Amino acid sequence: MKLEIIDGGEELDVMAPRCFCGKIACLQTSWTEANPLRRFHSMKKGCGFFVWVDDEFPPREKALVSWLLRRLKELEKDVGRRQSRERKLIGWRLAMEELDIF
Repeated sequence: MKLEIIDGGEELDVMAPRCFCGKIACLQTSWTEANPLRRFHSMKKGCGFFVWVDDEFPPREKALVSWLLRRLKELEKDVGRRQSRERKLIGWRLAMEELDIF
């Protein structure tokens, strides 16, 4: 098996298979709760080719990775809300400074 540079420059010990159309299938990563962080080859459009690269996680690890991904999404939303609030406060502060309230 030869090494290929695929998926954002990562070197993988995986040969990229050809799909039913004869094109090289894309390496992608699953972000679903059912198969978190599991890599697979598929075609984004076309013939419906699909094959897993990685073995499925054991149930305990799958649950942990799913929980971590959910927690990451929650924290990213929280950061977004805080950044939005900060922008509003800065805008109010600038508006008040223009009115010489401070």
